[in-house]
Amino acid sequence: MEQFATWLNNTYPLSEERNRVLLKGALQLFRQGNVIHAFEDGTSITGKVQDNGHRHVLLDMDIHELSRCSCGADSLCIHQLATFLSFWSQTRTIASLIEKWKEATPHTASGPSPLFQKKKVDSYSDASLASWLDFVDHQHDQYKRSIPSTRTYLTGLTHAFFPKLRLLAPKKAEVRPLFLLHASLFCMQEVMKSYDSSQPYQYIVDILHRFVDVIEEEAKGLFHSAIAFQLDTLLKESREMIRHMLLGQKEPFIREVFYAYQFVWNDVFQRRNWMSSELKELEGDQSLQAELAKTHLLFLQKKDDDALHIVKKHAHQYAPYVFNWLQALANSKAKDRLDTWLQTSLPIVTAYIHDEPTYERKRQLTKHLLKLLTDYALETKHDAMYIEAMKSLMPYSYGEYEWYLFETKKYRKWVELQLWMGFELSGLETYKIKEIKKADPYALFPLYHIAIQQAIGQRNKSSYKEATSLLKALHSLYKKEKLEDVWVEYILQIKEGTKRLRSFQEELKKGRFTYD
Repeated sequence: MEQFATWLNNTYPLSEERNRVLLKGALQLFRQGNVIHAFEDGTSITGKVQDNGHRHVLLDMDIHELSRCSCGADSLCIHQLATFLSFWSQTRTIASLIEKWKEATPHTASGPSPLFQKKKVDSYSDASLASWLDFVDHQHDQYKRSIPSTRTYLTGLTHAFFPKLRLLAPKKAEVRPLFLLHASLFCMQEVMKSYDSSQPYQYIVDILHRFVDVIEEEAKGLFHSAIAFQLDTLLKESREMIRHMLLGQKEPFIREVFYAYQFVWNDVFQRRNWMSSELKELEGDQSLQAELAKTHLLFLQKKDDDALHIVKKHAHQYAPYVFNWLQALANSKAKDRLDTWLQTSLPIVTAYIHDEPTYERKRQLTKHLLKLLTDYALETKHDAMYIEAMKSLMPYSYGEYEWYLFETKKYRKWVELQLWMGFELSGLETYKIKEIKKADPYALFPLYHIAIQQAIGQRNKSSYKEATSLLKALHSLYKKEKLEDVWVEYILQIKEGTKRLRSFQEELKKGRFTYD
């Protein structure tokens, strides 16, 4: 990559006007997010650039003159240069590339090119997103130079840099949310660029979600002003940029960028009725990013059969994204639509939860899904899916399932659940045992039988006393159920099976369990 940069410096000196124009055009494509893909493939860099259609680029890192673009240019074109800028920006700053390029350019008597004269950091046009993003980029370069250590970069980005952008954003209510939305997207991109294996992944995700929250908030702020015709150009430009940002995003941060895409389509672009044209732009692209975008647009158009067809096609890969659509339907009380989505997606989501690597994560997702289904059950008066989900998600759903069975007085199933989990009678909540004793004593028989056998099995004096105490409690339950004859048979079996345990036999005599 450094070799290619050196070749650029020497072959396309910025002292020539045409090279400055070339760079200016490439910078504009890059900053507007028109570079969809830019990745290394052996000794080449491959890219795709949106510019009146898709332009496919191949940059040869060894023999630079063999680089080519589908636009047909016979020398370096803006699409090739924009692709290189995008790839360079993944590990370095664009400012560093341009500084080296300027240094390698012979100085002329006429002085520096107007393109590279120092930008006014206190000025931008609120009629131009490109102007705002140039301003943000310049502010970011200044911020990076001002921090004492790269270790403070991410903290400062959220607590110093972005708050400063808030102060500098346009004051006009119609455009301010849009400019802050793009500032948040810019910060997200910088955070993702900074990620490497030395940083905790969850820490990066938490920072990204702060900016996603800002995007959601600003998108809501744009809900009403999005219909204003004076914002038409800015919104169309924004639509292109956000789409390209999503399509160009790679793992592990596709989810965070997709959330941003969802929020702007929920509240901003939907107001302009651009969904059909957006779907046409995505047509033919089978990447996960494009499929997610299509699904959300179909979801917003209430074309649930088409959306769920894509969900089923991707199944497990789609599971993390399904929660948001289910939550949206639950929040809007769209009972029929939610029912349709649950029938298809519930098996996918439950399988995904079971495959999560940690108990904590499984429990977290289970709790989230069951809360959603609880609201659904209360709203529709149908709890079949809620019950099915609780059964499917055991043991992570134990708390909810145990509570449900007890509250609905399904005491025998409640006892079965405790036995399945391997819980002992002594560890269960006393008030629940008392309640079941009153309502359905027979349900508790298995718990007492097992507790008695476990106590006898410990074979010491205190455990034998515990066993006889449990036998007394169990005897009273048999009496309540009018099963005295069954009780006699049971106690005789106990005596016969423990006749060699003299200490226990003595405890039985003390307890007056004599039925000879």
